Amino acid sequence: MENPQIAYFIGVGGAGMSALARYLVKEGYKVYGYDRTETSLTRQLVKEGIAITYNDSADAMPPEINISPEELLLVITPAIPPTHPHLVELKKLGHCPIKRAELLGRITQSTPTLAIAGTHGKTTTTAILAHIMDGTTKGCKAFIGGISTSTATNLYWSENAEWTVVEADEFDRSFHALHPTHAAITSLDPDHLDIYGDEENFIDAFKIFSSQIKQTTIVHHEIVSHFRGLKGIETYGIETEGKNFTHSASNINRIIGGYEFTLNISNKAEEIEKVVSNMMGMHNLENTIAAAALAYKAGVPTNIIVDRISTFKGIYRRFQIHTNTETSVYIDDYAHHPTELKKTIEAVREHFPGRHLTVIFQPHLFSRTKDQEQGFCQELRKVDRLILLPIYAARENAIPGFNTQSLFEKISHPHAKTSTINSIFDILKAHPVDVLLSVGAGDIDLLVPDLKKWTSMDA
Repeated sequence: MENPQIAYFIGVGGAGMSALARYLVKEGYKVYGYDRTETSLTRQLVKEGIAITYNDSADAMPPEINISPEELLLVITPAIPPTHPHLVELKKLGHCPIKRAELLGRITQSTPTLAIAGTHGKTTTTAILAHIMDGTTKGCKAFIGGISTSTATNLYWSENAEWTVVEADEFDRSFHALHPTHAAITSLDPDHLDIYGDEENFIDAFKIFSSQIKQTTIVHHEIVSHFRGLKGIETYGIETEGKNFTHSASNINRIIGGYEFTLNISNKAEEIEKVVSNMMGMHNLENTIAAAALAYKAGVPTNIIVDRISTFKGIYRRFQIHTNTETSVYIDDYAHHPTELKKTIEAVREHFPGRHLTVIFQPHLFSRTKDQEQGFCQELRKVDRLILLPIYAARENAIPGFNTQSLFEKISHPHAKTSTINSIFDILKAHPVDVLLSVGAGDIDLLVPDLKKWTSMDA
């Protein structure tokens, strides 16, 4: 990066953008930003010294960024339309914006880098890996697409760090700006088809990413066939009879809040017994294996890997348990794809067997909901009671003739209702709630404090 200067982030409240903004503050930049709405994250950014405006009028831009293009680093997220008034005005003045992926590529180009890609699991895996690397003598620099509950931030920053850890986002082909030393690919379920068009193009994008990895690509065993012929491919997964992977977990025992297991690294060159993970769900155990394998590739001693796995407390909105008693359980999760729903529901059933499950689901994006409609129907039929919220449009316009009611009718669940966020508690109070799960990637998180309070009182 160049000498300290001024940066302006349009869309600063996003998970990826906010981590980069925080990084530049650490590096001595004066950072300003715009976002559409004020959130708990943007309020925290303000406390950390980032001035933010929520007014999209060009007149509302901070006067401090009225400087020459050579003096201003202008960063945008792919979700910002080219017609945004701030962007239009700055382009008129000669400023050339760069996408967040390009900035991340610039930051990582001169350091050894560990990256995690995949439709699902990349945020949690990145967070576990960052937590492990932070436990080493020199720490790390890490950019996470979510907020760690241990640190309350999505950025790790150490002045002495040798390694950088990044979440490699496939949206808008962002991960093609990265050339990591080692990387993991967790899953390949088609998503963002509004960008890729079809499954073949989606998978090809991951193959391109894999070809840019300098040394080792650690791939979930279920998808390794897509990467045959590429150099440096290793596998990971849960060890089963007749199936052995480069990196795995075996001798798994469920404990309160997670698992105890044997961690096998590098074709069992390292076998560490009685490793404890305080995360529920076999999918999170697999995320832990991938993180441990990458840390090992970076030279982290196994005793540090094991200790840091046991002290990882999770990540905000990733199977986050807010209430857990014999009479009331409340879990919140970011799941917004059918496969993520499947894994999350399976984790609830595994750790809370025989209990009645009520799910509040907010679909995210009209295009994703329509593209994955069959999968959503299949997974949502598996819950005991379903409350379906309106589709969260985010960056999209509505699709004429398709909405939450369209999905609701195809699910055809005998104990399902549609609801607005404002009517949720009226519906919940009408029926006893045992285990409650809220899921979605939109603004459903605004419900979390009240749902936590309500389920705690109910307990």
